[in-house]
Amino acid sequence: MKISVVIPIHNMQNLDFFLGRLMQSLQIQTYRDFEIVITKDGKMAENTNAGIKKATGEIIKIMYADDYLAHPDSLKNIAENFKGGWLATGCIHDWGDGELINPHEARIDGILKSSSFTNTIGSPSVIAVENKDPLLFDENMTWVLDIDYYDRLYKRYGLPTILDSYDVVMGCGDHQITHIMSEEDKKKEEKYFINKYGKS
Repeated sequence: MKISVVIPIHNMQNLDFFLGRLMQSLQIQTYRDFEIVITKDGKMAENTNAGIKKATGEIIKIMYADDYLAHPDSLKNIAENFKGGWLATGCIHDWGDGELINPHEARIDGILKSSSFTNTIGSPSVIAVENKDPLLFDENMTWVLDIDYYDRLYKRYGLPTILDSYDVVMGCGDHQITHIMSEEDKKKEEKYFINKYGKS
């Protein structure tokens, strides 16, 4: 199965370094049936949607530019275990000091408690979705767009296939939305999210 690696980019700090690191991790993949789709079109959700719409592979693998694949068999693991619907893999974290820490196994518990804003799966970089009328991200969201997206994926496909391997590395630091988005904007988005789901 062909994998479309969708990479939405924006003007983040150290983008050239991050994008180069991600591309290097793609170059060494043992699984070679993939395409790279890079977009730069509006805010995060709009930008990711632009990439999803351009994807031609049977599997869409989202990768944020500051994240990267953990080892040469990362795409192979995804392709060999993909059963349709959606898939989530484990990840580890890179704070820029050369040490990979805090392994995280994707879990589904808690993700559907919409009012708690709990994400037990991880960044969208850990998921892959089937490219059949694929779901798009809510373009009114930036901070909790992943929780909303996972909730809608679950409603469409049911539980994801969850890999017990660590196939993605999260690039952590001050450049992340969690750190640069204002508390005021986070509160506005929380209100929108709660109104959307009718929860308080």
